[in-house]
Formats: sequence, structure tokens, C-alpha cells
Amino acid sequence: MMPEFQIACPQNLADAITEASRLQGEVLFVNGGTDLILELRSGQKKADWLIDLSQVPELQSLPTLENGMLKLRSGVTFTRLSTDPLVRKHARCLAHAGEQMGSAQIRNRATLGGNIASASPAGDSLPALAALEAEVTIEGSEGARTLTVAEMLAAKEKTLKARELVTEILIPLAEQGIERRSTFTKIGSRTQVSIARLNLAAVMELEHGVIRKMRLAVGAIGKAPLRLYEFEKEWEGKAVKAESAGKIAGEIAGTLAEFLTKTVDQAIPGRHSQAYKRQAVQALAFDVVAELFPEQGLGQGGGGNGGR
Repeated sequence: MMPEFQIACPQNLADAITEASRLQGEVLFVNGGTDLILELRSGQKKADWLIDLSQVPELQSLPTLENGMLKLRSGVTFTRLSTDPLVRKHARCLAHAGEQMGSAQIRNRATLGGNIASASPAGDSLPALAALEAEVTIEGSEGARTLTVAEMLAAKEKTLKARELVTEILIPLAEQGIERRSTFTKIGSRTQVSIARLNLAAVMELEHGVIRKMRLAVGAIGKAPLRLYEFEKEWEGKAVKAESAGKIAGEIAGTLAEFLTKTVDQAIPGRHSQAYKRQAVQALAFDVVAELFPEQGLGQGGGGNGGR
């Protein structure tokens, strides 16, 4: 049963922030509402007021390129993320996350800002944003502040303060002359629509056949996605020439599978899902590397795509 609350419908961002500061009682922001409605019904969250952001134009505008960044407003839906040409070109792993998130109905409603604010351990956007080294702008009555996704994930306490909201997400573009490849894959629940049991995002940047940047983040094995810093350092600076690309790709996939298995063991020791996840995450490793090196036709994992 849905609890009673009142709704405010501001027409611009300034009004939304002003409304949040003046209203009495528990105030929550809502845009897509796909998570919040369930939380209100279950009693996980309570609200005296909901501030509906769906009519705030500043939060609904399309992705743009500005000052070396891909700029996304927090009201962008997962359907838009999965189809927008700028997102597919510059942040392909985020587009992939959008494709695999929930049902078509959920993708049409759920927003990137809401997924970030919910900070679910199984949230699909966070590993992709972490691998892309994205920044998030947060606004409230005390002004605006910007945090990297890495800073948000490392925070011991809730990142969003009361009556603050996510307004935009900035993703650095690859430098000129750098080829960026990125992807995202997941293994989902069979009983709930695409709730991730494991997800993995990867970003690789190449310059003249050399790996200049490798960024990976794995989700759904802790309270927040984990960046694989040690693995990233091991492969940056390695040459990937045409004649040796297959060998290098195979080595990366094998090493990543071993590294992820150890990561699962360290993150959830003794948990009933440990045995399953330490095996499943190896399949994700091969799926991701197969996407990063499509010309090599690896695809040895086979398990990741089946749970999408």
C-alpha cells in the first residue's frame, strides 16, 4: 500500500531547489521513480513531500559535447542512453548498460540521475561511469559541488545530503588521436528483470597500437562497484600490434579472469553466492575482452551474455 504524501511540481531547477529548502517534513526528489516507488511501498523510505523533476527542462535536455566533455543531464533515460549517437560514440559502455537495464518499460522511465542517487550495489550505470572516470554535479540550497564517481564510491557516508539532487554528469572525451574502446556486460537474476548478479565495465584507450589507458569496474559484489587498479596498471603501456593482438587479448582475458576471481573471494568471503560468482565472473572477463578486441573473435566466456 502506497503511503500518503504531497507532490510539488516545479517548472525549473531553481524552483526545485527553492521548494526543497522551504517545505516541511521529509522531502524526496523523484524523476523516473522506478526505484523510489518500490521503496515507498516497502517502507524503506518515507516522504511527506515528493518533488517531481520530470517537468524541469534543465534536467531533460539531450546529451551534448562541451569543453572536452560529454555532458549528460540527470533526467536522461536509459532508453536515451542506449540509443543516443554521442553516448554510443564516446561512452559505449554506458550505452551498453542502458540497453541491458531492466525491461523496456523501466528503461523508458528510469533516469541516470536516479540510478546514481539510489547507489544500488547492483546499479548498472555506476561501473560504466567509474570506468569512464565521470564527474557528477550535485546541487542544493548551499550551492553546487562536483565529485568524481570514484570519490562518490569511496565515500563512507551517503554522498548526497538531505535535499540535494544530481543535476549533470560529465564524461571526459578521449584526447585527439586516441582510440577509445569500451563495453559493459552483466549476468542478471532469472527471477527479477535484469537485476545484476554481476556486472563489469571496461574502457581501453589505444595510441599507435599501445594501451595508454585501461579502466575496469566490477559491480554487485560489494556496497559499491570496485575499480581494478592493480590490473589496470599491469596492462597500461603494453603494445598491441596487429600481428600480436590475438595473443595479447588472450593474455588480458586470462589475467582478468584470475584477477576477478580473487576480487570476488576478497569481497564476499564465505557468502553463499561466492562459489557461483567466482565462476561467473570469469565468463564476464572473456566477454568484455572479446568486445574490446572484436577482430580477434575470443568469446570464450559465453556466460555473460546469457544473463542480459
